[in-house]
Amino acid sequence: MATHATLHIYALILEKLSRQKSTSLVELKAFLESHELGKSDRTIARYIEQMRNEFGLDIIYDASEKGYLFEKSNDFEVELFLNFMQLSQSTGIEIGGKKRMAELMQLVQFDSKLRLQGVENLRNILFAIQNKRYINFKHTNYHTNKITAYRIKPILLKQYQYRWYVIGEIKEGDYRTFGCDRISDLDMETKTFVAKNNIEARKKFEQIIGLNYSDNEMQKVRLELTPLQAKYLNASPLHSSQYIESETRDAVIFVLNLIPNYELIQQILLMGDQVKVLAPANLRFEVKKLLLSTLELYKK
Repeated sequence: MATHATLHIYALILEKLSRQKSTSLVELKAFLESHELGKSDRTIARYIEQMRNEFGLDIIYDASEKGYLFEKSNDFEVELFLNFMQLSQSTGIEIGGKKRMAELMQLVQFDSKLRLQGVENLRNILFAIQNKRYINFKHTNYHTNKITAYRIKPILLKQYQYRWYVIGEIKEGDYRTFGCDRISDLDMETKTFVAKNNIEARKKFEQIIGLNYSDNEMQKVRLELTPLQAKYLNASPLHSSQYIESETRDAVIFVLNLIPNYELIQQILLMGDQVKVLAPANLRFEVKKLLLSTLELYKK
């Protein structure tokens, strides 16, 4: 039965194999080394053989491609396997092969978003932030499917809605946010940069919900919620500045001091008819406009 350390290596190998059609042994070795898990060629080959035997993974070596190919099957999902690896590491539960996983599937149901996305790049990005090293990478824009190369000064790692993001300077004072799960070909330079501490970047992102910051003024956002919805908001606050201004039998007024942005509006819309924006007027107008636009969709 594989140990937790071995399962971690299995997960890394599988994640690497699932990203491309063919993966050479050299690429696998470099990937494990980037996670400080240097292994010999023979050891990596043995791990792959064990993954075949223990979990029935269809991993083959293609001599023409000079690399390993992973064929995904209908009864095996990469996300499911990686979720089980995370569960094993977090709880100490032994997975012990495909049969054991099938048994556990009757007892455990995963949210498809459970596993944090982009974790494979975190170690190197964090090292670059700590040591003030430039990083180069390619980033995929989900809206346009365009892949763009960037060179940034990495300043801060931020987690939001099950994903990791790196915040960096493109040029002095120009901060950009990049999803770590959309980063490829990450390369860390030996060249270092002289940087101010990350207080400025942290402050910008502490003034918002999520990722879309601006240099707009902070505003007092007042939201009126039903008592039931207020319980959920109390349990899971939208922002660290959140507090209750007043409370009656019929409504609870919350106040947030922040810069309104796209993510705030999305969170408000998620609460449907359980929330009403009282202030500021421009945010109230924007939410009302989106709700009216949504209603128009149902008139057609």
